[in-house]
Amino acid sequence: MTVKSLGKQSLIYGAGHIMARSITFLLLPLYTNILSPQEYGTITLLYAYLGFMVLILHYGLDASFLKYYVPADVEDRKSIATNVYISLVVTTISYFILMMFFGEYVSRILFSSDLPGLTILTSGILIFDVLLSIHVLLLRAESRPVLFTLINILNVISSLCLNIIFVAFLKMGVYGVLISNLITSGIIFFITIPIIMKRISIATISIHQWKKLMKFALPLLLAGIFSMIMELSDRYILLYLTNIETVGLYNAGYKLGLFLVLVIIGFNMAWQPFFLKKNKNEKEYIAKVSTVVLSILGFLWVLLILWSEDLVKIHFGKFTFFGEYYWESTQIVPLIALAYIFHAMYLLQLPGVYFLEKSIWIAGFRGIGAVANIVLNFLLIPQFGIMGAAGATCLSFLIMTILIYIINIKIFPINFEWKKIAIIIFVGGLIWILNNYTQSSHPFIIKIILSIFYPLALASMRIINMKNIFHI
Repeated sequence: MTVKSLGKQSLIYGAGHIMARSITFLLLPLYTNILSPQEYGTITLLYAYLGFMVLILHYGLDASFLKYYVPADVEDRKSIATNVYISLVVTTISYFILMMFFGEYVSRILFSSDLPGLTILTSGILIFDVLLSIHVLLLRAESRPVLFTLINILNVISSLCLNIIFVAFLKMGVYGVLISNLITSGIIFFITIPIIMKRISIATISIHQWKKLMKFALPLLLAGIFSMIMELSDRYILLYLTNIETVGLYNAGYKLGLFLVLVIIGFNMAWQPFFLKKNKNEKEYIAKVSTVVLSILGFLWVLLILWSEDLVKIHFGKFTFFGEYYWESTQIVPLIALAYIFHAMYLLQLPGVYFLEKSIWIAGFRGIGAVANIVLNFLLIPQFGIMGAAGATCLSFLIMTILIYIINIKIFPINFEWKKIAIIIFVGGLIWILNNYTQSSHPFIIKIILSIFYPLALASMRIINMKNIFHI
């Protein structure tokens, strides 16, 4: 795969992932206008639990699958796919049986709710989502972004329509959200199951192969747990230190900041197979790709800080994009978005660790980030509320990014284009300051000028060059 094709596949994967995750934004008007802050807070905790358990039930095998499947020949690929999938089938079904007996206890402890049946519904979603992820991962490994995008389009249409039916019309609240998710996951699972069935064979089950996959996977499970702690622990700490309504408020603003994550994950879906296929360590490419990625993310960050307050107040008949109670949540958007720019810089520095098969180091980086996140949340939330939680997330990702850079100096040094990166940071920071302190009777005009200023400034200093983006 050339860097040009990396760019094209990033765009296709990015579009597909943005479509899949756009449901998060499309449903915000529905949730913030119809659900009470307490109900939305419960939904927030439920999705935090789902995200964490998807990671636990993968136990690193998804990443291990991608690492070994991409460079393997046809026969090895069948053995890898079989051993990964059968292992996940056994563990997810075991988890579902366990939740049938202890689900209600989990609901009271984790969701701050006595609503019956919540954990059974979430367990059903988890079975479909964990196995479905391997179907989709196969498409990434085999560089089939178009089919990947079509599946995500179906996901968006199904989820949106079902949420409108169960939440808006039938007024089923939290149950409506979960039932919509369960039906959507089930539909996509059964539609895509032929993808995996054609690529596995019971005859290729091998304890030796499974042990090899698990050896790489388990440190990544630990890394994943730390990563989820970084991303989700703030909700539970907020619940502990404040109340469930504050959790709902924080999550609404967090969703806006996550717009950058959609772009980053779309890029990373093409980036991982790209560097895993490389026969040599092309560090110069990594440095140039990093500059382009930061330029684009910087522009999206600027647009978010300039326009997020206007976005949430857009009217749809008698509703607004965010219910009025949630408008103040936009204050955390710059910090959350900045946190994930740091996360992108972390992802761009991963090739060295993968090449050396030092997956335990990834666990170390994320473990330190997770501990920092928890400590900072307890320090900052009592004084700054939801801004403190956002600041803790931002600082913990920065710490993790600095750590991997220090390690890479020794094992995989990359000569980043620091002068260009410094200019990107300066221009973005300048716009943030001007937006916060510029007083004008025409704020709309000022925001348009500042939006245009970023690409013009970078283009004039030759930081952005379309030829370089597609022909690095």
